[in-house]
Amino acid sequence: MTNAELIAGYAGPVMIAIAAAMLINRAALVGVIKEMADRPALIFLAGLLTLLGGLAIVRAHNVWSAEWTVLVTVIGWLAIIGGIVRIVWPDRVASMANRMLSSENAITAWALVALLLGAFLTAKGYALV
Repeated sequence: MTNAELIAGYAGPVMIAIAAAMLINRAALVGVIKEMADRPALIFLAGLLTLLGGLAIVRAHNVWSAEWTVLVTVIGWLAIIGGIVRIVWPDRVASMANRMLSSENAITAWALVALLLGAFLTAKGYALV
């Protein structure tokens, strides 16, 4: 098993679970995000955890190739960038979260993207395809 398959096997099911929560229990998720947006310290902490996860992914798999495994690398780098943004600008992140919550279509679109990407990563991580 490669590092990309291992990471995909972790990240895929997590993305599916988050997408399912977004689609099935939208009201609760919106409440959680609004509550978090009101607490910059939580955004900062989420940034630290996101940065740590991104660094772990990139340290284990930083391969830029024309294969599906490049998705793992991209996810790692996006996590690094997202973590840094949350740490440096927690107030701006809160503002962006509140704007996103005002659009039901945006939530549904992000959930569907996460669901499809999670399903793909899960399939690759568990050698289903």
